[in-house]
Parts: sequence; C-alpha cells; structure tokens
Amino acid sequence: MKASLLNDLICPVSGLPLQLLRRTPDTGTEITRAQLHADGRTYEVIDGVPVMLAPETFAPGQAETLSSFADKWKMVPDYRDATRDHYTNWYIERYGFKTLDHLREFLATKQRILDAGTGLGRDANLFAHNTAGTVYAIDASSSVFQIYRDLSTCENLNIVQADLTRLPFPQRFFDFISCDQVLHHTPDTRKSLSALLGNLIPGGHLAFYVYKKKAPIREFSDDYIRQFTTRMSPEECLQACRGLTSLGKTLSELNVKIQIAEDIPILQIKAGTYDLQRFIYWHVLKCYWNETLDWDMNCITNFDWYHPLHAHRHTPAEVREWCAAENLEIVNFDVVESGISVLARKAA
Repeated sequence: MKASLLNDLICPVSGLPLQLLRRTPDTGTEITRAQLHADGRTYEVIDGVPVMLAPETFAPGQAETLSSFADKWKMVPDYRDATRDHYTNWYIERYGFKTLDHLREFLATKQRILDAGTGLGRDANLFAHNTAGTVYAIDASSSVFQIYRDLSTCENLNIVQADLTRLPFPQRFFDFISCDQVLHHTPDTRKSLSALLGNLIPGGHLAFYVYKKKAPIREFSDDYIRQFTTRMSPEECLQACRGLTSLGKTLSELNVKIQIAEDIPILQIKAGTYDLQRFIYWHVLKCYWNETLDWDMNCITNFDWYHPLHAHRHTPAEVREWCAAENLEIVNFDVVESGISVLARKAA
C-alpha cells in the first residue's frame, strides 16, 4: 500500500477518516503491514493490500460468489496476460473508443480512475499505463494479493480489497469508474450500479457491462445447469465445464454453417446464416470456445458462467431505464448477444 493512499481511504461503514494505528517498519513509501482504525473498527493492511471489507454487511450469497472468483483466479494465475490483447480490443470496441489512442485521450481528462471488480487487474493495468492520473483497483476477492505482487511497482496504481457496493472512498471521489463484467455478479445489479454512482463526481463517466438476457431455450439451459453447478465445489464445476468446453471446441472445428429460413419469434431466433457452434452457444447452451485462447482460458470462461451463485441477465430496455432513473447521459450503448456495454456521463 502506498503511504499516500491513506489520505484517500475512509471507513466503508461509517465514512470516517482512518488512523494508522500500527505499522511494521518498511522501506520506501510502501506499507506492507499495518492496522487502520476508525469508529471502533480495525482494518488490516496485509502483504501490502488494505483489506477494507465489512463481511457482516454482505448480502446473502455474496460471500459464495466472491469465493467462486477467488478460486477462479487461483486456477488461472496467468489469465491477465493470456487474455490481455483479446479483452483490451473488446473493451475499446464495446465502449466506443475505437482505438487505443482514443481511449488514451479520454483517460487524459481523468484524475481519479476506479476499476471496480478488477479481478487480476487487467483493465487497471491498461488504465495505469495510459494515463497520468491515479488508478484505484478494487476487488472483494483475494485476487488483490496477486495483483499487488505483480503490479505494485506501477507508481500510479493503488490496490485495495473492497466491496464495490460499500467503497472505502468518499462520495463524489472518482471522475471515471469502470465496472466491466462485474455488476451482474453482485446480489442486486441495479442497487450496485446506484451505489457506485455515489462515488462518481457530477460530470464523471461510468463504463459498465452486464449480461444480456438470452433466447428462451438458452435461458432454460442456463438455469437448469446452474442449479447444480453453483452448488459444486470449484474442482467439480471445472470438471463439468471441461465437457462443455470440449463440445464447444468440437462444434467450432466442424466449421459448419446452417441456414435458418425464417424468423422463429417464439424462440427469439432470427432468419439468417449461422456458424453451428455460435448458433448452439447463443440459442441453446453455453459451450464457449474461442480459437484465439488456449484450452484453460476457454474452460475457465465456461466456469465463470456456471459456478458463481450470482449471474443476473438483463434486457437493453431495462438498462436504459436504469440510466434514465440515475440521470445518466448515454454516450455509447453497445448490445451484442453476450451483453450490454454502456459508457455514460453523470449529470453535472
């Protein structure tokens, strides 16, 4: 933890400033072991990461979902680097930046940037290397300790273990918040969005992605399979996902196109030509396969869907209603089969 971070942190429950009670002697500006205190509560700095969680405030199922993601990151510690190019390009495309230079120009206008639900820090690392501002990477899972080991030498990056619905930062603190592929894994997507917006300055920008509700057979399959997989151990679920990943790979390697002659409204299937694997994937069953990623990355992508207890799906109309209710001006609204990406500006 950088010593300067203490000036920014507050108690996530009371909102009061923190006092540094005890610090293990360190060299330089990093604090690796300490206790932080406010309003009768004590928070530990462990291995360089301030642990700013209040587990007693967790909603039902929240701890189980966090545990699932902690297990995921342990199973694929190289996930950040292995998926960096693929997901960076996808991020730039979905939020309407078009090129890395345009994203860099956008970030140049921001002073405090939050990556909410950072996972292994891929987006936080992207932001930190493309801005002169300060980047804050938060995640409620134990992945933050690996991020600290990997990225703590980045001078403008702060790493905190925290719940995005109860952040240890003042209201109206950030001028850009990115919460990509995270909100749908919280107990209540809508409430989590509203909580994040409290920490965004008027006129600031929010980028978020949520799962899109799928066609009815796919929704049925998801719900049916997840009633079992969410109760499995991580190892059991990963084993179950190997079969689904293998199916996706086999279908993809067939390289077969199918023609749907006319719309099938009751199944929400449009007429057209489909790759067989993608047709099954979008309309029948999640069996992810992307030939640009290796086996482990594909398998963990399926695990990411089937194991977390919370994985909410939403409609574009629903997301637009949220934005209107929160006085968000939509800058870019991108809808694909997998999800809905929004770049929005908070009313000044």
